[in-house]
Amino acid sequence: FNAMQDRIRSMLEEKDHMLGAIGHDLRTPLTALRVRVETAAEGPDRERMVATIEEMQKMLDDILSLARVGRDREPPQRVDLAALADAALDDFEDMGMPVERSDMPRAIVSVHPRAVRRALSNLIENAVKYGGRAMVSLDLEKDRAILSVADEGPGIPEDRIQEMLQPFTRMEGSRSRDTGGTGLGLAIVRAVASAEAGQFEIRNRPEGGLIARLSFPRAS
Repeated sequence: FNAMQDRIRSMLEEKDHMLGAIGHDLRTPLTALRVRVETAAEGPDRERMVATIEEMQKMLDDILSLARVGRDREPPQRVDLAALADAALDDFEDMGMPVERSDMPRAIVSVHPRAVRRALSNLIENAVKYGGRAMVSLDLEKDRAILSVADEGPGIPEDRIQEMLQPFTRMEGSRSRDTGGTGLGLAIVRAVASAEAGQFEIRNRPEGGLIARLSFPRAS
């Protein structure tokens, strides 16, 4: 059993090194392409090339983020989940996006803040994109702190909710980032919740729209 653990650990470390090399090797030509595109004459062709490069960069970031979830070598930190949520919401408000927040109670959790903020940002972005706006709240239930992100969109058919948590799954078939990107957003949120001893669920709201709930154990 110990030998098996050592082999698995070695394989995971090798995977991390490989992903780092792939990320570096792909980012370098993408950066070079972006520099060359900037010298092209302005017009529709240049705009399409820039959009394609940005889409490839975002796709690479999403894939690497999903692959590295749970492999953070830094210890978790005690953070106020309400403050973390407020900081994420401030970023969306600065971009002029329709987000709302309720009064959030102080909730101390032990997590990797960057990963949790990424997960919350994915939920907010989805709510704005598909539901018109994002309504974020924080509730305390027994020994857990629960972040909720609600929207007023069409929701998801009940028989497809679990399917939508799988990587590369989309409600529609195109891969255009304008209509939803690579389909990794919810998979990243689920992976972050699992790695942080949290729970993640999405369900349709009775009054319409979707609500996503991301919860973590409260620190003692």
